[in-house]
Amino acid sequence: MTVDFVKISEKWQKRWEKDKIFQVDGGDPEDKNKFFITAAFPYLNGVLHAGHLRTFTIPEVVARYQRMKGKRVLWTMGYHVSGTPILGLAELIRKRDKRTLKAYSELHKIPMEVLLKLDTPEAIVEYFSERATRAFKKMGFSFDWRRNFTTDDETFKKFVEWQFLRLKEKGYIRRGSHPVRYCPSCDNPVEDHDLLEGEDATLVEYILIKFKGKIELDGREEECIVPMATLRPETVFGVVNAWVNPEGKYVVAKVYMEVEEGKLEYRGIWIVSEEAAEKLRNQGRVLEVIKEIKGEELVGKTVINPVNNREVPIYPAKFVDTSIGTGFVMSVPAHAPYDYVALRDYYRSMGRELKEEDLIPLIKLENYGKYPAKEIVERMGIKSQEEREKLEEATSKIYREEYHKGVLNENCGEYSGMPVKEAKEIITRDLLERGIGEILYEFSEPNVICRCGTRCIVKLVKGQWFITYSDKEWKKLAHRCVDMMEFIPESLRKEFHNKIDWMKDKACARRRGLGTRLPFDREWVIESLSDSTIYMAYYTIAKTINMHNIREEQLLPQLFDYIFYGEGDIEEISKITEIPRELIEEMRREFLYFYPLDWRCSAKDLISNHLTFMIFNHVALFPEEFWPRGIVVNGYVTIEGRKLSKSKGPLLPMEEVAEMYGPDVGRFYITTCAELPHDADIKFREMKRVRDNLERFYHFAQGLTDVSPEDINYEDLSVIDRWLLHRLHKAIKLADESYSTFQLRRVGILFYQLINDLKWYRRRGGDNRELLRLVAETWVKILAPMTPHLCEEIWELFGKKSYISLETFPVAEEKYIDDTLELGEEFLASTIEDIRRIVEIAKIKPKKIYLYTADPWKYQVLKIMNENRDRSIKELISIVMKDPELRRYGKEVVKLIRELMEMGVKPVIDEEKILRDGKSLIEREFGCEVIINGEDKGNKKRQAIPYRVAIYLE
Repeated sequence: MTVDFVKISEKWQKRWEKDKIFQVDGGDPEDKNKFFITAAFPYLNGVLHAGHLRTFTIPEVVARYQRMKGKRVLWTMGYHVSGTPILGLAELIRKRDKRTLKAYSELHKIPMEVLLKLDTPEAIVEYFSERATRAFKKMGFSFDWRRNFTTDDETFKKFVEWQFLRLKEKGYIRRGSHPVRYCPSCDNPVEDHDLLEGEDATLVEYILIKFKGKIELDGREEECIVPMATLRPETVFGVVNAWVNPEGKYVVAKVYMEVEEGKLEYRGIWIVSEEAAEKLRNQGRVLEVIKEIKGEELVGKTVINPVNNREVPIYPAKFVDTSIGTGFVMSVPAHAPYDYVALRDYYRSMGRELKEEDLIPLIKLENYGKYPAKEIVERMGIKSQEEREKLEEATSKIYREEYHKGVLNENCGEYSGMPVKEAKEIITRDLLERGIGEILYEFSEPNVICRCGTRCIVKLVKGQWFITYSDKEWKKLAHRCVDMMEFIPESLRKEFHNKIDWMKDKACARRRGLGTRLPFDREWVIESLSDSTIYMAYYTIAKTINMHNIREEQLLPQLFDYIFYGEGDIEEISKITEIPRELIEEMRREFLYFYPLDWRCSAKDLISNHLTFMIFNHVALFPEEFWPRGIVVNGYVTIEGRKLSKSKGPLLPMEEVAEMYGPDVGRFYITTCAELPHDADIKFREMKRVRDNLERFYHFAQGLTDVSPEDINYEDLSVIDRWLLHRLHKAIKLADESYSTFQLRRVGILFYQLINDLKWYRRRGGDNRELLRLVAETWVKILAPMTPHLCEEIWELFGKKSYISLETFPVAEEKYIDDTLELGEEFLASTIEDIRRIVEIAKIKPKKIYLYTADPWKYQVLKIMNENRDRSIKELISIVMKDPELRRYGKEVVKLIRELMEMGVKPVIDEEKILRDGKSLIEREFGCEVIINGEDKGNKKRQAIPYRVAIYLE
């Protein structure tokens, strides 16, 4: 009979909700038997999908496990709705955008008549909040729903206002001109969550080096500047030529820099590409275009290198992308493989060869001569500019080695002898101070696309509020927090240190969007990543605010100061807020009990933003005792090899998983199908296999409802019974360790091992139903965090009155764990396989099987090897040969040691006893008599070694 996983889940979800079993209140702050875990809350511009399922089910399973370990578990969820994506979606629906309507009706499963009504942000938030709540409940999530909120709730906004007031007080929020990712269409800065493409794009700081040239204007020759953008300003001393795209469109323009409000400073006549001119306008310059020219008009002209006054010719190159930098490229062929190959090809087209004396070496590098680019190009056999992969590899290798190991040579003037990694910053500073360099920002990726479909730009926004993540003292605190935290996987620690070092000031507000207005400048709305950094603290008090209908006007900054810092007079605060003293004390108590956050769970896409911001904001606003303790990061999700997409699919809504397979099948599969840091590829046939195995477990347990496990006496158990008990307690131990370290795939592996263990137990003739009932009851508890509905059902079948969700997790008893039992069964199984292999090769049906265990001296050798596990073969031979009894076996000893080392050194077991205990199984398997250590047929016994019997078939 098939198991109706959906019907079972609906039954238990109703009971859990009725009895409110997952609601939790703080206890005595002095006795913190608590566990506080959160996941990055979902953004509600679509339904919860397979990616959410993985990221949220991992902490959900661990929360249930910790509850069974006797902890007060705070596990809940809020909803993120801040920013512009929801506004954009409402506009698209209002305009009846065909692609949007198709995606949301087909992928998000929204009936068209409902979808067409979602044309306001409020309607979208309400609809997707309800869908998200329904999805979480259908999947059996054990949230304390009293603490749920959205980031557009007026009460939550007051908490965010308090956060920003305190950050500003500490000097971490400032106003000024600041480069940001910007959508010209939305007329707003954009963050990761606002983007369709380029979520990982960062702002890269190029140095514009002002080469001097001349241009004819109105019949007169005028001085001009030809700026060239570079990420390696130290290489300016080695420029041999410049490249221009002959087919590109360029402008000659007067350039002014806005140095302060309304005041312009003239910077000269510049020649740049049309695209660069627009970038300059967006980044604080004013351009008066004098005329437009083609790149070919500049070919053959020369410019002067401002650092050494060297005259540099301009050569044509169609590979120059006029949308990158300024449309000019300075060429350093001694150190840039691309430049070397391009200049070599250009010279050949002109009927000459590129010689070493044409190059300017400027960096000394170990294991290379004067011209590293030339050497690596020749070594890799790069013949033309078309070999892009090879050129990329060569460039990456040279740049990396020069940066870390290079030293500037005498061609670099005052910087000679300076390591490249030190010189880069110093040369940049000097170029800027001397007025021969400026900054230009570019994206690190070519395509940065807003959700509205517009290509984003880098814009210098005036009067922009930003968070000073570049503050060195603040970074020191963040580094200290990372040093104190736990990370799963541990490799994340280094990554977070790198992110903290990399962090720059970040725009934290915008002109439009949902969310909280800046309390000190209400024309600005706090952007969606900046309002979601310490909301875990709000979870601790949201219950009191929601349950007692506390209004936003009551949530004054003084109240939050008391709750989170213990500052202020509670009587006075109660009076001005009109909140009863006992409720204020309750919020303070809840915060003190549950904080700090024990674990923060997220997919890896949030490492560079949300998770790093969380660390920064916690160390800024809370004392060390309340800093987060751990971060867990999981990989992405694909479906049958295809990347998830909200607009193109596939998507696989969470609700669909619950309805099609049952929540327990989905929960078990998504948490066990891949190791935590690896990407998980959902395969539907594998999900069906999970359903079959869970069904098999249910029927196994169902067949044991008529027996009790209470009367088991270890002394009365057979060898195979003791083996099964050993396997059970070993599984408890491993499951306990795995749940506590988020290694949920291992629990899945243990479950599949149980299925195989039960098969072996029955094959060995095991039939102790009381023991099997104990195994079933114990495994119901082990699986309860993953498959709670099924386990509640089985628990009830067993006549239990309590909820399995609130039972105590099993405890492994060491007295039952005996690895020799496991080794014995493995030895028996391998012996059967060896016999089977010989039977198949010999193609006979044996009448008798003779089995011979090794001679006693061979077990003595194995015993010595166990006592000296860390020794080499040579050392082991020397030790064994000291025993006069063993020495007489000479070369046989050497051969045995080598064989045992190859097999892996295992403890000595009583192989004859094991074979006699399993004799009936072997006889059943092969339908003939089995004789153990009987007459030595064919002198076979001498071939036996420990863990490998000698076999004779008759």
